[in-house]
Amino acid sequence: MSVLEQPTSAVVLGNRGGFVKHCGMRNFGIALGLVGTALIASSSFAGGFKPAAKFPSERMATPNAMASVRMSDSPTYTYTLLSYPGSLDTQGVGINPGALDRDWDGLGRTDKSDIKVVGAWFSPDGTSQAGFLARVAGTKPVRETYDLLNDPDGTLVQQAYSINDFGQIVGDYYSGEIGGAYIFHSYELDGDKFKPLNVPFADAVSTFSPAINDEGEIVGGWTDSAGNSHGYTRIGGSYTSFDYPGGGQIQLYLAVNSDGDIVGSYADANGAVHGFLRRGETYTSIDFPGAVYTASTGINDAGEIVGSYCPTSQCLATGGEGMQGFILKNGIYTAFAIPGEYATALASIDNKGVLMGNYYDADVNQADTANHVHTFLATPMP
Repeated sequence: MSVLEQPTSAVVLGNRGGFVKHCGMRNFGIALGLVGTALIASSSFAGGFKPAAKFPSERMATPNAMASVRMSDSPTYTYTLLSYPGSLDTQGVGINPGALDRDWDGLGRTDKSDIKVVGAWFSPDGTSQAGFLARVAGTKPVRETYDLLNDPDGTLVQQAYSINDFGQIVGDYYSGEIGGAYIFHSYELDGDKFKPLNVPFADAVSTFSPAINDEGEIVGGWTDSAGNSHGYTRIGGSYTSFDYPGGGQIQLYLAVNSDGDIVGSYADANGAVHGFLRRGETYTSIDFPGAVYTASTGINDAGEIVGSYCPTSQCLATGGEGMQGFILKNGIYTAFAIPGEYATALASIDNKGVLMGNYYDADVNQADTANHVHTFLATPMP
């Protein structure tokens, strides 16, 4: 391991580097970090490094709700911006649940760990993509440390998806295309050991978007040789496949809480994307009121769900312009956006109600045609 000399510390794990397929956000449909139709980075980075400094480390604000369904008691938040040292784009995917007073070793000691976020970061020249782990502690000042996460047996385009309170991490890496479909393989990281995490189903060609809860249950997606995508659970080493009723195609970014409740997204027969909640064997579709696209990406132990939605067809046509995040609590939706930016999505929520999300900025000019992605934490005010 080596330490990167940056304002915050960063420890390197495994091999460094990666290849980024240049897609262009506006031409890629809904892009990585918003609802995630693919692992591949969203744009070519021609303008060099521009610091992610859209707002101070902390400030008070309210969600920019644009729906009449907003809760009257919506909280205010303090914001913390996360940026992997030296990176052009940072995209968070998962946050640890933050379950308090858990006797994690049977000896009466409890886990009161700091906030941990996993995701992917992209190099300034757009030629590499790797997973990361961020540890966030304190308030004034906020202290951040970053670890680079790359499975040494994987390819050079990687991303971490989920982390539980015991530090177990799951992620995946891109390994090519078959018939125009992206192929992924997953891993589990426990301590410093990467282990393959691929479904054992005979027809599987791709395993993607894994998530892990504090009970060790893993959920994710897999693709068969015909190009159909499905969900799966792994409980106690046993894999079980599932499909959204009616043949919906499971999309990237699933999440699972400590009760085994699963959220994700599916595409219906017409190609429209909806969120869903799976509780036991009961499925519930999730659609933000009036939206043309909804993706649910995170759930905490209280059953609060977060995700993102497109309010108009123009949002879909431009690859996410005007996209907003949402919070679903007790059957009530609250819209959430970083004002003035190209797009916002909420990726995850912990048990204290801390939101983790990403926004694409509006800094598009002739020299730099990319919308760059930035990760933030939004902590509810007392």
